[in-house]
Amino acid sequence: MGRFDGKVLLVAGGGADGPPAPGEKLAMGNGRATALLAARDGATVMVADRSLKLAQETVDAIVAEGGRAAAVEFDATQEQQCRNAVEATVKSFGAIHLLVNNVGNNIGGSLLKTTVEQLDLAYSLNLRSHFVLMQQAVPEMIKAGGGAIVNVSSTSALLTANYIAYESTKAGLVALTRSVGVNYARDGIRANCVLPGRINSTMARRRYGDREAQVANQIPMGRQGTPWEVAKTILFLLSDDASYITGTYITVAGGRGETGGPQARQVGN
Repeated sequence: MGRFDGKVLLVAGGGADGPPAPGEKLAMGNGRATALLAARDGATVMVADRSLKLAQETVDAIVAEGGRAAAVEFDATQEQQCRNAVEATVKSFGAIHLLVNNVGNNIGGSLLKTTVEQLDLAYSLNLRSHFVLMQQAVPEMIKAGGGAIVNVSSTSALLTANYIAYESTKAGLVALTRSVGVNYARDGIRANCVLPGRINSTMARRRYGDREAQVANQIPMGRQGTPWEVAKTILFLLSDDASYITGTYITVAGGRGETGGPQARQVGN
């Protein structure tokens, strides 16, 4: 028996674009790790990604392990495509019980080094898409008898490293999640956030290369986290193990982000 037997999960951002870690056969990010672990725990998974190829790679890995999954291509900046992802999930599997929003990007810099266009794109990816996906998914979850949502924010919602568009939208996502979690609790819907810190994901390696030696001393636990550690936290919040938790967040950061002061200015996700 798995924790998610009979449950249908939509993972937005379930592909992984970038180099795999040493020893990995398949590049791993937070969304892909979540999809794989959820399927191993009984969930039927719809993998949504802007690249259908990358989404299908995740599906193929799930099916190879005996799980049930399908892929859908969607651009998170397009409202109709967000709606289509939810509709495709319900059409394919009959319902939606669980939603993970793992779409986002870090663009721009400080106030004077960020354009309005960059701010608009960050808003569209990091906040607006989550709003639309939840707005479409919540009525389907209510029909299904309840559900759970996890939005992937960042410790940059708490700290600053002069990425104003990223930090402000990730902080907004915490507030958006809190509102949904509180206002739909009586409908059997829980909504929470995870705030990853420095994670050794495929996205980080694509952008920064191997940064372990560079950032390890900035993290109280002395190392980067893994996508699997983020995914396990997401699955906890999706599961009945977290049945009395809603409208809040958990940091997955090895202690980074739990204090303010000078440390906050030295690090940013």
